[in-house]
Amino acid sequence: MSVGRSIGSLGGLLVVGLAWSGCEGAGTAAISAPHWSLSRGIVIGSADDPYSALTRVGTVLVDEEHVYVLQPQDGRVVVFDHRGRLVRTLGGRGGGPGEFIAPLLMGWYGSQLWVSDWNARRITFFAVDEGSVKTIPYEPPLPAGYDVFGWGPWAVLENGGIVGYPEIGSHAVARGLTPFLVLPVSDGEGAVRDTLAMLSRKGEVAEITAGLKLNAVIFLSAPLPQGDLIDLAPDGTDAVVVNRRSWNGSGTPEFRVTRLSAAGDTVFDRSIAYQPRRVPQDFFDDKVQDMLASNSVVDRTAHARAVREFYDTRQYFPPVTRLLAGGDGTTWLGQADDGSGEAEWLVLDRAGEKIGRVRLPVASRVAFVTETECWIVEKDELDIPYVVQYEILK
Repeated sequence: MSVGRSIGSLGGLLVVGLAWSGCEGAGTAAISAPHWSLSRGIVIGSADDPYSALTRVGTVLVDEEHVYVLQPQDGRVVVFDHRGRLVRTLGGRGGGPGEFIAPLLMGWYGSQLWVSDWNARRITFFAVDEGSVKTIPYEPPLPAGYDVFGWGPWAVLENGGIVGYPEIGSHAVARGLTPFLVLPVSDGEGAVRDTLAMLSRKGEVAEITAGLKLNAVIFLSAPLPQGDLIDLAPDGTDAVVVNRRSWNGSGTPEFRVTRLSAAGDTVFDRSIAYQPRRVPQDFFDDKVQDMLASNSVVDRTAHARAVREFYDTRQYFPPVTRLLAGGDGTTWLGQADDGSGEAEWLVLDRAGEKIGRVRLPVASRVAFVTETECWIVEKDELDIPYVVQYEILK
């Protein structure tokens, strides 16, 4: 892999009423992708059966025969068939091989299922067909020049590289000590051998002292983040990076999507234009009032002004709310609620071409997607989670 460079100032988060279009150099012409509809299918989970009931749902993976649901609260992976029937469980809470303290993410490495354990700093590989388990530590050295607490195991590439995600304090981001989040790639022995990406977090956190007690300081996170987005394909073949900076009022409003293979090749690098939406004047009012409730505030006027100045740098909603790398090479770009309780997702094929748009409920979490189906985490009135499959109708 040879991607030891910044992918640019990638970022973005929230957008309402966004209109997608193509961007080919100077000038843009609206290019509409066809709308897809959904048909509700199987439902996984139960309010009555303790064996098939789900607790907090993490990563969801789907193959031809099974649905794998990560349960971080229970420290296990629950496996169902495509009828929603419980097949088996993998792992369990603990510190031994095949056990977890805080399982975070999972994916495929060939035919093996990997699960990252963030707090334990290790990754476990399940050979699901054979029943064998292998757990390896992940403790790469800290790089010089970065204010990083440590690396947590984030993903496994198809070539065997383990991608780490840095732990960085808010003070470092606010003070510019870490201009990028560096995602290093290490081998199975923990030695760093390359870099997957460097993601910008510039402007997402502010250090504020105005109106506070002597020596008091708060680190305020932007309610409309614009930092770079990245997601890895479930099988580790590709990484998708999105530059989602919101429009600043001049030039063509657009964001950039780059897809990189695990070998470091650029699969596509595409700009997508959109219709920006201005943030309403009263959007941050409640957030400013919440900040004034702190016991550290001694001058409400000065503190409110400083907070408002930071918020007012967000005059437009960012163009993308969420990024998902599909299980079939597709790229899914989500917006925010437009007031209907749903958000529109734009779907790109592996070449970066627009192939469809689909509306999905914002109250639920989109967990796994392909061009033919979506798997969504929904909750009932008792806050009990379910994993629901939706077939895509074109």
